[in-house]
Amino acid sequence: MGKRRWILWQGMIAPSMERFVAARTENGCQLSGLILQAHQDEPYVVRYSIDVDDDWRTRAVEVEVENDGQHRITLAADGAGHWSRDGEPLPAVENCLDVDLEWSPSTNTLPIRRLGPAIGQTNAVAAAWVRFPSLEVQRLDQSYERLDERRYRYRSGRFTADLAVDEEGIVLQYGVNWKAIAISGELR
Repeated sequence: MGKRRWILWQGMIAPSMERFVAARTENGCQLSGLILQAHQDEPYVVRYSIDVDDDWRTRAVEVEVENDGQHRITLAADGAGHWSRDGEPLPAVENCLDVDLEWSPSTNTLPIRRLGPAIGQTNAVAAAWVRFPSLEVQRLDQSYERLDERRYRYRSGRFTADLAVDEEGIVLQYGVNWKAIAISGELR
């Protein structure tokens, strides 16, 4: 315990910033963040916490969106593709192993770390996609192609973005959407 990585991302398209922390825990890792985002000319604050196990499978997610009040959800996953939202089964995301937070580059790290693909390999995955600001949760089919040691191509539907990662698989550049502007600590 005690290993941490901090990143400050700047949004390149929408006015936004995200402070991200990845910290080792006894059972895996906890990812947490604070997002400041302008969406349709309204300011939002998003706070999140994601617990993953040693194999980088999502186990617990807490998200709070603040604008005209505070709205929260809690997701639980068993690591085998079964999810619940606020204690109720969530069949729409059955068989998803990862969570994907709509406004954050942080969750792209989950399948990258979990799968560890070889250069040239492409992996298709499905994620429980948490939409912002609505907090709707839906299935999102996506793929990750490893281009070289530290670059991946992310695809979902017609959307494509090249991702640059650090030596720990944490996203530093997300296409033209996000880029890391400050980094400290180590997670290993």
